[in-house]
Amino acid sequence: MARGGPKPPLGVLSVAEARVREKAKLERPKDWEHALYLELDCGPVFATVHEPTASPRSGIGVVFCPPFGWAELCVHRSTRAWAEKLAANGHTALRLDFPGSGDSAGAPRDPARLPAWMAAAAGAAAWLRASESCERIVAIGIGLGGMIALAAIGDGAPIDDAVLWAVPRRGGLLLRELRTFAQMASNEDEIDAHPTDSLATHEWLEIAGFGLSAETVRDLEALDLTAIPVPDARHRRFLLLGRDTLAADQRLRKHLEASGASVVAADGPGYGRMVTHPQLAVAPTQVFERSLSWLGQAALSPRPSSAVEIAAPSSARHVKLLVGESKIRESPFSVEFEGGRLTGVLARPTGGQADEARLCAVLLNAGAVRRIGPNRMWVEIARRWAAFGVPTLRIDGACFGDSDGDERRYYQTSEFYRDNSLEQIRTVLDSLEEEGLPSSFLLAGLCSSAYWGVRAALADSRVSALVLVNLWSFVWSEELAAGRDARRARALLRSGSWRDVARIAASEGRIGRFARITLRRVLSGERSGGDIAEAVAAETDLMLDKLDARDVETLLLLSGSEPLAEDFEADGRLERLSRWPRLSYERIPIDDHIFRPLWAQHYVNEAFDGALRRALGRVTD
Repeated sequence: MARGGPKPPLGVLSVAEARVREKAKLERPKDWEHALYLELDCGPVFATVHEPTASPRSGIGVVFCPPFGWAELCVHRSTRAWAEKLAANGHTALRLDFPGSGDSAGAPRDPARLPAWMAAAAGAAAWLRASESCERIVAIGIGLGGMIALAAIGDGAPIDDAVLWAVPRRGGLLLRELRTFAQMASNEDEIDAHPTDSLATHEWLEIAGFGLSAETVRDLEALDLTAIPVPDARHRRFLLLGRDTLAADQRLRKHLEASGASVVAADGPGYGRMVTHPQLAVAPTQVFERSLSWLGQAALSPRPSSAVEIAAPSSARHVKLLVGESKIRESPFSVEFEGGRLTGVLARPTGGQADEARLCAVLLNAGAVRRIGPNRMWVEIARRWAAFGVPTLRIDGACFGDSDGDERRYYQTSEFYRDNSLEQIRTVLDSLEEEGLPSSFLLAGLCSSAYWGVRAALADSRVSALVLVNLWSFVWSEELAAGRDARRARALLRSGSWRDVARIAASEGRIGRFARITLRRVLSGERSGGDIAEAVAAETDLMLDKLDARDVETLLLLSGSEPLAEDFEADGRLERLSRWPRLSYERIPIDDHIFRPLWAQHYVNEAFDGALRRALGRVTD
């Protein structure tokens, strides 16, 4: 994450915009955005509620139903900004994590996922109506989320209207699209095959790091929205949005119109820029305004009568989850930082294990990916470690996930290495210590967050262990980045013909961008960065010496094509690893920065657990 150099999109924050956002942040109520759990039969569901910040309240409640997997990571900041916009116009908004996804309980392999997702949407709507006194409930669903919302309406959920963005009429169409995306992602990032791992098996469908069980796949294949009656349709309203200039599903539109509902179809400008990589995603402000205008007409329509009475679920600030044979407690976490808030989720052991804890773990952002981590691995690790007896926080840094700040500053990759992440980490550690948690900390991060983990360990004696995953370098330097690009370009030229290189450079995607940049550098005769590489190598050795002198137990986990792995080999550091007895060095035989195949995720989980055991051995000696 945050290691490439794509050109940032338009929309960089101006000084005037920054001042407006800062003023709005200072004037909003303290608890205008708060996280909670909805207690449902399918398990606790994590939700974030945005209270109206404008008066009078509109009486409209909005439930956000997210898309699936990687798309959800991409649109997360956009849906948060959308919810803020709704709240600023008097509406109450609730952002939902479906069961088995995000911060909600459960796992993708759990049974009856499709009914559980529908129940979650219905439960969130019922909670808004009962707890927030919302007279009319509107669902905003993207992709899979829109399918779930409409299916829930057909099943009697207390959802009156819906905004359906990029929603296909059949689950089979969605699965076809997801499979195509998975194959494209695999080709672009050169993900290695594994003899025991395939895109689809009889029990599991893997889509760019996220999975659907065979049961869920069958249920989605059978889902046809055009075959679902819309109850009391004459009192319902639907806004169907296409993808930029690609029209919304016409058969779905005809079905809703034929049912008697009021249907408005429109373009969905900004869809493509919203579902790009989380680092470069751009909020679709035109759609925000379009939805606000459409919502403003809701009061003119009488409410439909729900086909089924649904009791509103209770809500809680923390929940108990069963992990294996152990019970843990999870709760939202927040801490003030420079006028805003950093947010996360804290998983803690219960009972005697909580009293015996000697170590606390903090899982940092994986680049611009929110606190659930790549492929939701941070959630799995945090809960497993809490069951081991180790309190574990997964935290969103400023500008990411649900934390305050403007994410557009990170359109430039170099900003990941120039920000105030060190002070953020120390503020989080202070807060955890004030809560009575152990003052010995393990920090884990991927790429840029691993970089800041190193700096935190060197600056704060409370950090006793590190897990550094695909760390780009111990030292950040623009010249080093240029040198590495040139090195890889020369290797590319040596391994193939000029015609092949030109073809790759002309292609779209990350590999094409990389090839164009590096080819220009080689052809223009730019310096290879040899001098800076030597200085970085010396500084790296010095930092490893300091970590070892501080007794920081460190795992450096790198995938096959990481430039730091190449540096370790080129610098002869692999032959000198015994110089740093506290350093464990492991490689994963895959060329994928975020370990999307399931076998690679299992490898990472085992490596993390090994690092935790070594760290626990140190603090209990």
